[in-house]
Amino acid sequence: MSAVNDLTEETLRGLAETRADEETVLSLYLDLDPHRFATAPARASEIGSLLDGAHREIESGERSHTERQALRAGLEHARSLLLEEHSWAQGAHALALFLCEPLGLSRTLRLPHPVGSASVIADAPFIAPLTESGPVGRVCVALVDERSARLLRGSAERLHEVLSFGDNVHGRQDQGGWSQARYQRSRHEEVKAHLRHVARTLHRLLQVAPYERLLIACTEQLWPHMIEELHPDVRALLHEERLSLDVGDVGIEDVVRATEVVLAEEHRAHEDAVVVELREHLGRGEERAAAGLEDVLLALLERRVGTLLYQADLQVPGVLCTRCGWMGADGESCPLDGTALEARPDILEDAVQAAVSQSAEILPLRDRPELGPLGGVAALLRF
Repeated sequence: MSAVNDLTEETLRGLAETRADEETVLSLYLDLDPHRFATAPARASEIGSLLDGAHREIESGERSHTERQALRAGLEHARSLLLEEHSWAQGAHALALFLCEPLGLSRTLRLPHPVGSASVIADAPFIAPLTESGPVGRVCVALVDERSARLLRGSAERLHEVLSFGDNVHGRQDQGGWSQARYQRSRHEEVKAHLRHVARTLHRLLQVAPYERLLIACTEQLWPHMIEELHPDVRALLHEERLSLDVGDVGIEDVVRATEVVLAEEHRAHEDAVVVELREHLGRGEERAAAGLEDVLLALLERRVGTLLYQADLQVPGVLCTRCGWMGADGESCPLDGTALEARPDILEDAVQAAVSQSAEILPLRDRPELGPLGGVAALLRF
């Protein structure tokens, strides 16, 4: 069964723009990897460990009375949800909870991929693990043969069928002579009309419920004719290679598996292209790229970042002005308004939030050494 995914662009943006006056936001991530936590006792043990760890963190350290009370309330809410209600576990490979009593924040997200269990206390939701899950974007998959079409929507991890239809196309005829030739011409026109119907439907779907990537599964013979019928706006979103699937006898899980492979390869190729572009800009000394923590944070403050790149799992301490949002590697007072700066154990989390709020692309890189000489952080700039 495909894993569910409650994360959307709108949800991610909303979390990125959420900030409390004090450290009263409790972010909890619960690993539900089916290979490790398939049974109820295993999940119960993981839940207990997560809640105990969060409790220890809340009660330790220097916190104001209001902070501690708000965090305790958030933890009790999480405890009630995780221990008394179990529907959230259905189809999820991980769970993310964001709780803050002063803000009235209570958001639960089921995720389609395992994450490490963790609890984080801050003045904003801890969203970095969400940006590392891959594109949140919408995917459309069309399964097309000579007579019928099925359209699926969702993400690489979860697809559901939204529409299916067929058109009147006569079967093949083996009779020879002129009648056979006329019949084949008629059938060819009927197939072409069917493909136009598919193309119109894909265009209407794009207009009403936009998608960011289109994959089409069809025969090799149909492929060029299908592409020819697509509206330019739809064609611009089409993956360059067809999905090789038996359209007449394929299940949704088979489509999901094929889609995951294609999009993973595409994402890796996109990473390669971004890294090459970054190298070229830096090599020419152009101002369309920033390298190193200080330059990237400055570009974020100027809202110039188009793509933020950083080494996944990298943690860099820094400072933040809670009044104006200025970020830096160190310092005691904000250079813009003189406010005392707050020490942040990982300023990259604040950088990610700033990037999301200005609609920048987030690219956490794994198993790639290119960012090492740049301090693990770089950005491509809009201007």
